[in-house]
Amino acid sequence: SELPSAVNLPQSVPKYVAPAPTGLSLWHDVDLRVETRLGEGAGLFRYVNEMPCGSLQKFEVQPHVPENAISEDPKGSARLAAFGRPVPFNYGCLPQTYRDPQQMDELYNAPGDDDPLDILDLGGSTVGVGVVVQCRPLGAVLLIDEGQADWKILAVNVDEPGPLAEARSIEDVERICPGRVKQCLQWIDDFKKSKGGDKATLHFEIHDAEKALSLIQQDHASWRSLVAEAGSDGIARGHWIRAAQKVPATSELPSAVNLPQSVPKYVAPAPTGLSLWHDVDLRVETRLGE
Repeated sequence: SELPSAVNLPQSVPKYVAPAPTGLSLWHDVDLRVETRLGEGAGLFRYVNEMPCGSLQKFEVQPHVPENAISEDPKGSARLAAFGRPVPFNYGCLPQTYRDPQQMDELYNAPGDDDPLDILDLGGSTVGVGVVVQCRPLGAVLLIDEGQADWKILAVNVDEPGPLAEARSIEDVERICPGRVKQCLQWIDDFKKSKGGDKATLHFEIHDAEKALSLIQQDHASWRSLVAEAGSDGIARGHWIRAAQKVPATSELPSAVNLPQSVPKYVAPAPTGLSLWHDVDLRVETRLGE
C-alpha cells in the first residue's frame, strides 16, 4: 500500500490471448538496437513483451516453432494461477539474443539456458502480449535455474508516462519509486519457491548497467553465431531460424537459364581502332549531359 500508484496492480486479473501470426519472427526480425536517423546508437534497445504486468498467464516466444510464434504455456499459467499473485512487472525477451548453453558464465560458471535473454521492465504501465517496447537497460540479476545461468536484464520503458521512463540507473529507480526493485525481485523469488523441489536460486545482487550492456552484446554475438549455423532446412540446434530453402530440380528451372543442346563456336570481333577499355564511356548521360 506504500508503493506509488504506478506499480499498483489492477483489482481484476485480465485474460490475454497470443497474438496472431504476422509472417515475422519476433526473435529474428525485430531489431535489437534502437538507432537514430543518422544510424547511431541511442543507448536504447527493444524487447518483446511476453507476460503483461498484472497478469497470471505465461506466454513465451517459441524458439523451436516456425516464425517463433508466441504461445501460452498451459503448465506455466496453471502454476501462476496456483501461486495467485499477479506478475508485478512486464516480462519479456530481447530479440536477436541467445543464451548459448555451450558458453559458461564468467561469474557463476554456469551455461546459458538455450533461450533469448530475458528482461524485466521496472515500469508500472501494462504492455500487451507480443508488443515491442523501447527500453533503457539499467542493471541485471541472475537466476540459476536447473543449473543454467538465466540472467534477467532490469530496464525501464522509455515511452511510458511518468518519471520512471527517465531513470538512468537502478539508483534513480529507487529514488523515484522506493522499494520497486525489491518488489519485483521478491516476487520472482517467492514464485520460484512456491513449488516444492524447484531447483532455482535467485541471486539478489544487482549488477550495474555496464554488466547489463555486456550481457546484451555477448548474447547478441551468440545469436549471430546461431543464425550462421542454420542449414538449408532453416534450423540450428533445434531452433527455427528461417524458412527451409527449396532447391529446385533441373526440370523446374526457368527456360531463361536452360543451356542450348549444342555448344556454339565464337570468334573475336575485328579491330575497330577504338579501345574497349579506354574509349567506351562508363556512365550513360542524357542529351543535356545529366
